[in-house]
Amino acid sequence: MGFGIVVLGYMGLLYFGAIIVPGDGVVGKLMSLMPSGLWDLAHAPAYGILAVLLILLLKRRGWPSSYAFPVAAAAALVFGLWTEVLQGSIHGRQASVEDLVVDGIGIGIATLLMLSETVRDKVSSFLSAQRKVKRQV
Repeated sequence: MGFGIVVLGYMGLLYFGAIIVPGDGVVGKLMSLMPSGLWDLAHAPAYGILAVLLILLLKRRGWPSSYAFPVAAAAALVFGLWTEVLQGSIHGRQASVEDLVVDGIGIGIATLLMLSETVRDKVSSFLSAQRKVKRQV
């Protein structure tokens, strides 16, 4: 349950970021000091981290990698779509297909990195077991 709270908390931060209006309030004024291109690029690591957190959550709950990876990636992308729709309903913000594409790129890269680590670990375990068998023979 504890790690699920971390994931929900992170999703809450992404939600909060989606409703901030640049130039409005303290956080909005701080946000407006940053170049807009930087905020656009921040979508990739933000949603990549979400995908990693969701993968880890599902794997902790016993999901096999073959299910955890695509489900987590799809859930992160749906959440990204939902935050874009939410942004479009807030005065001073707009929904953007480009942001959703950058979300998807971040999710894809993070998922591939997690997958490559999983494959590397499985190959390493296999090779280690093979060495053990050769020593015993």
